[in-house]
Amino acid sequence: MKTILVTLLVFFQIYLTGQVPLIPRDSLFQQKDHYAITLSPDGRRVYYQRRSVQEGRLFYLDTQKPGREQSLPFDGALLNWKLTSDGSILAVVQGAGKQLILMGPDGRRKQSITLFPFQQLRIEALSPLRPDEAAVSIVGEKDSLNGIYLIHLHTGKYQKISPPLDFQKLAFDQQLRLRAGRLLNDINGYSIYTFDGREWAERLRFPFDETQFIGGFQDVVSVSADGRTVYATDNSARDKCALMAIDVQDGTTELLIADGKADILPFGAMIGPDGRPQMVLSVFGSARRHFLDHRAQADFDYADKLLQGNASFADASADGRRWLLRKLDGGPTIYYLFDRDARQLTRLFNDYPALDGYPLASRRTFSVVTRDGYELPAQVYLPPGADANGDGIPEKPLPTIVYVHGGPWVGVVHWNQWFHTRNFQLLANRGYAVINTEFRGSTGLGKQFISLGDRQWGQAMHYDKVDITRWAIRQGIAQEEKIGIWGWSYGGYAAAAALAFAPGLYACGISMYGPTDMDAFLRIPFTDNPLWRNRVGDPNTAEGKALLQRHSPINHVQDYQRPILLTTGSKDGRVPQKQVDQFADALNAAGKEVVYFYYPEEVHDFREPGSWISFWAIAEQFLAQNLGGRYQPVGRDLEKGDFKVVYGRPFIGLLE
Repeated sequence: MKTILVTLLVFFQIYLTGQVPLIPRDSLFQQKDHYAITLSPDGRRVYYQRRSVQEGRLFYLDTQKPGREQSLPFDGALLNWKLTSDGSILAVVQGAGKQLILMGPDGRRKQSITLFPFQQLRIEALSPLRPDEAAVSIVGEKDSLNGIYLIHLHTGKYQKISPPLDFQKLAFDQQLRLRAGRLLNDINGYSIYTFDGREWAERLRFPFDETQFIGGFQDVVSVSADGRTVYATDNSARDKCALMAIDVQDGTTELLIADGKADILPFGAMIGPDGRPQMVLSVFGSARRHFLDHRAQADFDYADKLLQGNASFADASADGRRWLLRKLDGGPTIYYLFDRDARQLTRLFNDYPALDGYPLASRRTFSVVTRDGYELPAQVYLPPGADANGDGIPEKPLPTIVYVHGGPWVGVVHWNQWFHTRNFQLLANRGYAVINTEFRGSTGLGKQFISLGDRQWGQAMHYDKVDITRWAIRQGIAQEEKIGIWGWSYGGYAAAAALAFAPGLYACGISMYGPTDMDAFLRIPFTDNPLWRNRVGDPNTAEGKALLQRHSPINHVQDYQRPILLTTGSKDGRVPQKQVDQFADALNAAGKEVVYFYYPEEVHDFREPGSWISFWAIAEQFLAQNLGGRYQPVGRDLEKGDFKVVYGRPFIGLLE
């Protein structure tokens, strides 16, 4: 009913005013409720948990009648769970103590599997070939009980098959035999091992690299059903991660899939019933899917057309005939069931219904060639109705925001993560084109691409953003003199640097918890290590110190021509608030236009919805004043964040 009312109100506002209504900030900055979304082995149900429900309940939808949500109660919090081949739920439940519970699909056949007392239990693997058993890792109350076990689900009998292992990830075949694992090694990177039933053998060895900040790109993808082959992503002898097949017995490897533009990722793969990857994924702005199964490719292409090119694989039934798909278009994620035999797509649910009824931004991926010939991906978000022919270019140039992600080594996640894209939806709703960029030094595009950013924060990495901005002007996307730049963490640095090093290009900037005195930043405990000194600059050498000072926006405040908005959190453990304080003081002392407020209880990457809501209540009007977009009046939104104003008090005091 609420969705219908919102839709009607939106329709009448568009009819009466010709404008898309403003999406309330409250509707954008709440945590997504659904998580651990899983398709049942028979494809007839989708299970998930809800963050808003504290009691131990597992929710599900019937995929043929998805309008009615149902739930199964557990006597305690669900710590982890998996679905067995008959659709039962095997769960670790925290009540008065920790228990292993088996519950039938209908919720009636619930039994406790009696084991010895344990502190932790992780369900590692289930298999349709051994439907009555589970492989689990256990930390017992006695050290002698720690290890990997096979448990019979109906009798409770158990067999220890391995002592405790230090692997961060274990992989089993369909006979529930250990076959592979990923382990932190002695050179601070990862190693991939295989196990032939007698001994573990190190097959791939990787030093530390920056992809480990987002989980690492070298990993086990799957194991064949018969346990003879391990599939893994590997860049040990190449620039970009590729999909390799490793023979468990002799360790020989075979290259299966490589992508000249981007790393093959160990997540997002489609795994067939035989344990073999049917599709693996790389990302160059948009998803690049590489199929090893032609029938799967034909079916996916068909479903992808139904979803306007925005389909994403999430899960599959045990026989692989039904897929759980997601529609990823920059807005809330919509889940669908795709029946491959009937070629039928059924909408299941939207994981963020607060935006139901509101027209949302469209987006398109482009490639941009830099001044020195490198190709960069960029996504452009446009306000609803701004792109009549769907080519990703607005009918007329728009005020534009260039967004720069953090890290700079956290590529990939910013393309489809709601933590990022909700902001793009807000800005597009306010009338801006939003450009979500990639740049050298980031991850996901190979080792060389990361190295191109070495000691280039204030030079080539900065030029990438400038080149993308000028490309947007030439394409007719961005309105000259009405372009802002915004980012957090490294992106906060990039925004501050852009106003100093390209002062005529950007009309304003927003810098969130970004370092600006690079010499001082490279001397704090967080950055006092070889990684930062090699990649960014070494303050302990005369040459490195000079480079860091040259790249520091705080040393170029006299070059600022346009206003900047700064914010940070007092509990930021990465970029000390003192850095932002000193930069704001320097700008103010130089007579530059600066708005600065901070959140005493916030950390790096703001966590509280109220912080984001109050931040945008201020930032929307800052952008409107400098770029001309729309804004939602503050109302009572400033009260939702605990912040302190340092500079810009008159501006904030006059907000509408």
